[in-house]
Amino acid sequence: MGAQVDQTDQEIEQIARAFYVARHEDGVWETASRLLQHEFRLYARQALSMLQKKQEQIWSEAPRMASVDILEAA
Repeated sequence: MGAQVDQTDQEIEQIARAFYVARHEDGVWETASRLLQHEFRLYARQALSMLQKKQEQIWSEAPRMASVDILEAA
């Protein structure tokens, strides 16, 4: 489980940096204030959470969609 937490922390950091650069094109992540970095990490966590919810929704609908495809093919 520790590796998963580390990976998620790394993902959050990478996404936060990407969001920061997208918003502040000439900004340097390392020189951003701790408060600003925290804000962008929150955005990253929210984005990952939304992505995970969407992925779970897709997986929960997959069996139902597969049965519809089978019925339509018949």
